[in-house]
Amino acid sequence: MEQKKTTVWEIACQWIDERRKQVAPSTAIKYTQLMEHYIKPYFLSITCDEIEEKTLNNFYHKIYTDSGQKHLSLNNMRIIFMIMNHTLEYGYMKRYLDQKFYIKPCLGKKKPVVHVFTKEEQIKIERYILSHPNVYSLAILLALYSGIRIGELCALKWEDIDFENGFLQVTKSVQRLKNFSDSGSGKTALIVSAPKTSASCRIIPLAKFVIEYMKKQYDFSKKNYYIFSNRQDQPLDPRTLQYAYRKILKQCNVSYLNFHCLRHTFATRCVTIGWDMKTLSEILGHAQIKITMEYYFHSSLEYKKAQMNKLFWMS
Repeated sequence: MEQKKTTVWEIACQWIDERRKQVAPSTAIKYTQLMEHYIKPYFLSITCDEIEEKTLNNFYHKIYTDSGQKHLSLNNMRIIFMIMNHTLEYGYMKRYLDQKFYIKPCLGKKKPVVHVFTKEEQIKIERYILSHPNVYSLAILLALYSGIRIGELCALKWEDIDFENGFLQVTKSVQRLKNFSDSGSGKTALIVSAPKTSASCRIIPLAKFVIEYMKKQYDFSKKNYYIFSNRQDQPLDPRTLQYAYRKILKQCNVSYLNFHCLRHTFATRCVTIGWDMKTLSEILGHAQIKITMEYYFHSSLEYKKAQMNKLFWMS
């Protein structure tokens, strides 16, 4: 009977403790943050013998309506309901619950909105890069011409660059995340870890002009240094890069788009010059080609329409 007095929140904590060993540190931290903010307040005092369908329905509507007003994304809502369903399944397997419960999330799918720099804006940015050769300019150049993510970019070391064969290797990523293991303080720390999916570990060929630009900043004595922090022990904080990037856009007189839009700009340009989706998907490190299609189908369609308009009447 004592087992039935265990709270749903306690079961959730047991589940995340086991799950933490199976997922990337960044994923575990994100799950923990969502649990603390949205699951704990509701299920902290609800015991296993009190849970029923009505309880779960009320929770669903609270997340879907109240959280929606607080701009909780649909993706985060899905994660919250996924965590709860795993918690309920775990509780049933461990015999805390006498029956199976399941929350069916009826959430619409929001089409991704992709913002890119215009060709004129990109030219302004590239002119700045050429006239100001430094680590921040190099970071922007790599994002514009490889589509690499900011966390992967900051985690790059010089040893990840093959100058002879003209490519870089992505094997790790850095994020600033809350460190819940630090006496529960929730202070943030830079965490370097493997990318989220195996597809993200990839080789990206680089254009010759990018390689030449990089060579000018390469110091052979610092092969195992992080490229953008110029340190051996710690990478550049993505927030520092974002701050420098914002200042550069201002100097270029280019309207602000977040750093990730450099990746979108790269992908869109690739589509419009005729890259096939499979190649682009591999370069971007997407787990599935349908992700690439979902984001850049519109660009692909525009390219196809432009090619179609090159046809003409033979009469």
